[in-house]
Amino acid sequence: MLAFEVEYLTGRVFAATFHDPTAVEWPPHPSRLFAALVAAYKECNLGENARAALEWLEGLPAPQIQANPAMISETDGRDIPPIFVPVNDIVRSNTEYFPENRLRQPLWLPSFTPIDPKVWFIWPGDPGRHASTLQRLAENVTYLGHSMSPVRVQVSDSAPEPTLAPDPAGSLRLRIPERGRLKHLEEVYDLRKANTTTQPYKGRELPYDLVRTPPATIPTSIFQTNYAFRLQNASFPPESIGRLIATIRQAILALYPDPIPEIISGHDPHGTPSKKPHLAITPMLNVGHSHADGHVMGFVVWMPPANLGVIGDLETALSQLSTLTLGRLGQWNVQYLSPGMMQGAAKGLNPAIYAGVHDTWASVTPVVFGRHPKKSQIGPGKDGGRVIAELCDLIGLPKPIEIRLGPVSAFKGGPMASTLAPPEKYEKKFRAHVWIRWAELVHGPVLIGAGLFGGFGLCRPWGT
Repeated sequence: MLAFEVEYLTGRVFAATFHDPTAVEWPPHPSRLFAALVAAYKECNLGENARAALEWLEGLPAPQIQANPAMISETDGRDIPPIFVPVNDIVRSNTEYFPENRLRQPLWLPSFTPIDPKVWFIWPGDPGRHASTLQRLAENVTYLGHSMSPVRVQVSDSAPEPTLAPDPAGSLRLRIPERGRLKHLEEVYDLRKANTTTQPYKGRELPYDLVRTPPATIPTSIFQTNYAFRLQNASFPPESIGRLIATIRQAILALYPDPIPEIISGHDPHGTPSKKPHLAITPMLNVGHSHADGHVMGFVVWMPPANLGVIGDLETALSQLSTLTLGRLGQWNVQYLSPGMMQGAAKGLNPAIYAGVHDTWASVTPVVFGRHPKKSQIGPGKDGGRVIAELCDLIGLPKPIEIRLGPVSAFKGGPMASTLAPPEKYEKKFRAHVWIRWAELVHGPVLIGAGLFGGFGLCRPWGT
């Protein structure tokens, strides 16, 4: 194995796609890394051994990639406005020296802040005699993409498991080096001495897709049925999520026929909180895009497996749910969204995005912790320790391989953990947003933590 570890030293990536100067390129394409290695070879006069190593590298099959997140949405990196720079034209009169008279053209600097500033390019094969030369080339790479993206690059014979791999059916197309690329870049370099606008051709593109675990091994969620509702009034403030969820639950229990089973009420026959999976309610927030403001768009009722009688009575009760009265927050009309209505509804109202399959999830509403996780067990490459393992085990999920905590959601527009008041019994509990990665795919919805049945700890696949 040959692996290049690339670390963005500022934690932010500045690089435009080949086709669109306003869109950010992520993950960085293998061809971009190869071009940076060629630049290091030329600028540092590293000799014929370096040239031979680059010719060997360009002849290898396409590499696998480990990047977090593996993919980004089309809107990521596009919320940065253009800057306007003077045109380098000939000044024909003294008046053109004045700033107000100089022509300007828009310039975009698309950028993106990945959760993990490290990216790995993983090639099959043993570099053999080229190993030390490739390391020397790597050490002399100063940036990838724009010069505002300084990097540290090193060669390794081991790497983490890839998240992206060449796949004929893949939806992500990446530029890769191929035989003759080194010679072409050298020719373009010479041509640019006479004409600085000369650019290398795009080169070969190859489809990539996520590296996935076979479906048979995907852990299933404890929730298998969902019912989505839209709030039809003005935007509901996210700070009042706790009050909203409590009101919804009371309304459902008032409409459900007696006796109310434990799987609906969340209490056992003695009136104590049930330890079994039961009905959960989560808010649907406007998050995850460039104009997200975090307001509550609607809510979803999630149900674990139950007999047909229970489900029938629940659906009858939900069919009568039309208004919610929330005191000073007023009265709110609600509308059930059937599967057919989902096609015309906003993406943020579709529970399918929370019921997907992914290996990396991030919280939209903060997680309520019964015990504080140890700081030494949280962060890049840390699994969260015993506390996180127990929370995952409670909902039938394996122990993560990486978890990060913070006061802010990874999704744009997500409310801060401190602004959402949990139910009174959890008021003094620690709460935080999480970003979780598993070694395998897991099936949503992922609801985690002490408040999982009451709207807290709602996670969404990262990158959706």
